[in-house]
Amino acid sequence: MPLLGVGLATIWSQFFPPKNPPITENNVPSLSGKVFIVTGGSSGIGYELSKILYGAGGKVYILSRTKSNVEAAIAKIKSEVHPTEGKELGGLEFIHMDLEDLASVQSAAKEFVAKEARLDVLFNNAGVAHLPAEKRTKQGLEYHHGVNSVGHVLLSKLLMPILSETAKKSPPNSARVVWPASIMVELTSPAGGVLVSQLDTPSPKIDEHYSASKAANWFAASEFAKRSGRETGVVSIAGNPGSFVTNVWRSTPGFLYYPFLPLLRKPVQGAYTYLWMGFSEEVNMDEAVAGRYATCDGRWHPGQREDLLLALKSEEEGGTGRAKGYFDWCEGKIAPFSTL
Repeated sequence: MPLLGVGLATIWSQFFPPKNPPITENNVPSLSGKVFIVTGGSSGIGYELSKILYGAGGKVYILSRTKSNVEAAIAKIKSEVHPTEGKELGGLEFIHMDLEDLASVQSAAKEFVAKEARLDVLFNNAGVAHLPAEKRTKQGLEYHHGVNSVGHVLLSKLLMPILSETAKKSPPNSARVVWPASIMVELTSPAGGVLVSQLDTPSPKIDEHYSASKAANWFAASEFAKRSGRETGVVSIAGNPGSFVTNVWRSTPGFLYYPFLPLLRKPVQGAYTYLWMGFSEEVNMDEAVAGRYATCDGRWHPGQREDLLLALKSEEEGGTGRAKGYFDWCEGKIAPFSTL
């Protein structure tokens, strides 16, 4: 049965996904010698992901705004994770980054490349939801788009050279950028996913801004893959990690939050989706260039809304070109900050 352009079973399976995720902390491969970035890794899904990566031997940089929160998260992870036979622990480090300020994103990228010679996977995890319609970033962008998407577009662009260098000395398809979307992409995003013509003059529809910013992450992943994926060797992939009890709900009114509460799961299960997007052999350049979209807890989405699929295609390809339009708009906004 269709619901809002997708099958009812598709919606249901994102709230109640199949059991036995393909990749968990119990079978993730050794990540010794590999380097990762997790934005917003001090709580929620990002915290659980950082914990798993560290436990598997990866060196994890948590890019976040509040140093004290990250330091507390790192201390907690180290107190809970212990080496097991045949595996060594990785490392955990903090780099300050405030996604509402593109200058801060630029500074964080510069600090990272000064410290490291490789980056295996960038997890663009951080995000906000349900903030006042009038709230703006330092550069005057609508807040959900600025933090959830535009800041991560800039970070990905600035780190693409080091990701590409890592791709050259790694197995094919292993250097990646992972982008989080949401069930709200198909439930409440506007026709075409993102209203590019309204990005500079946003409407007062708060929930639409959030869902559109998550659709924008999918569009950004697709455009990175199409424009430079085969040249750089870096796979950019987006997907819905699921719905969880995390801090993203802290600004949501109770009358919206509590009806959803029975459907929310533990954040670690969201980390399993990230692990699949970050390490599964099913995820490759061909799928990324095609604009494939992952879903919880590690599988391909069975079929998105037709208007969103058309948005991924250019007008020459028979689509609406909405993804291209969004990415071009982003490039204009990040241009003053796009070099290190």
